[in-house]
Amino acid sequence: MTVPITILTGFLGSGKTTLLNHALRGPLLDRALVVVNELGDVPLDHLLVREVREDVLLLGSGCVCCSIRGDLVDTLLAETARDRAAPFDRVIVETTGLADPTPIVATLVRHPELSRRYHLDAVITAVDGEQGASTLERHDEAAKQVILADDLVLTKVDRASMSALAEARKAVAALRPRARVFFAEHGVLDWRPLLAWTPSTVASRLDVARGEHSHPGGAVRSFSVRSDRAVDFRAFALWLSMVSQFHGETLLRLKGLLRVDDEPGPRVVQAVQHVVYPVYSMARWPSADRSTRLMAITRGMPPALVRSLRASLKELIDASTPRSDGERFA
Repeated sequence: MTVPITILTGFLGSGKTTLLNHALRGPLLDRALVVVNELGDVPLDHLLVREVREDVLLLGSGCVCCSIRGDLVDTLLAETARDRAAPFDRVIVETTGLADPTPIVATLVRHPELSRRYHLDAVITAVDGEQGASTLERHDEAAKQVILADDLVLTKVDRASMSALAEARKAVAALRPRARVFFAEHGVLDWRPLLAWTPSTVASRLDVARGEHSHPGGAVRSFSVRSDRAVDFRAFALWLSMVSQFHGETLLRLKGLLRVDDEPGPRVVQAVQHVVYPVYSMARWPSADRSTRLMAITRGMPPALVRSLRASLKELIDASTPRSDGERFA
């Protein structure tokens, strides 16, 4: 028998990692192999998943659509060959938020060696219930992610207004009218129906979604900061509030782990456009690296402004506390 592969996709800030984390806390995915792809040079999402599962595999090449014929294929074939005490019974691939899933699906369906060992089970696309309608209108990647979906999950229904949720549902229905639609509150939903597919018919929609494949570049710019300093959280919160208020239109996503004095684990911060999400604290650090790490992805933000924001963030952290031995500041 071949092993089913589920692709979990969705635009930046749609809540994919939160959905996956909640699923991994239950027994349903106990034997699943989890592969996370990330954009940027400071990967964070896999660390948030590793808070729940330590054996998560990271593909950090940035654009899974380009690396899939290399890194992902090699990873899947290598994992098949590994001698495991408990073989995995499913693969979950979480894509970066800017990934066009079309070449991912094409490779999984058509790669001769992969197809002998795996089959594409389903594509699950997360859509932000608060901002989904505007995201789908403005970003081609988000629309392609919806078009290829077997199942759509509208997230953040606990935060979204009824009108915003209705607009998001209308927008996804226009792109993918026959997909099943599920709703997630605080990232929680029943995954059982999402994992009960027979081999996917998603390949039949490849021609619809293919179009011209473009890399997430051009107007997309990112910046990152890494430091061994503890952070003055009040100063950082003010900085983030100002950035989201005045530059939120071009801030696709900001995510980070903050080291705060006298706390056993990092604080997790996230923002999408004008929305800053509630900060939460991890009980412990997900790895031996206890540095502050922040990564922002922008679209349409002038290069000078990107440099200025990074410099102001560096200055904020630099002023927080005395530097520890061996500090890295990227």
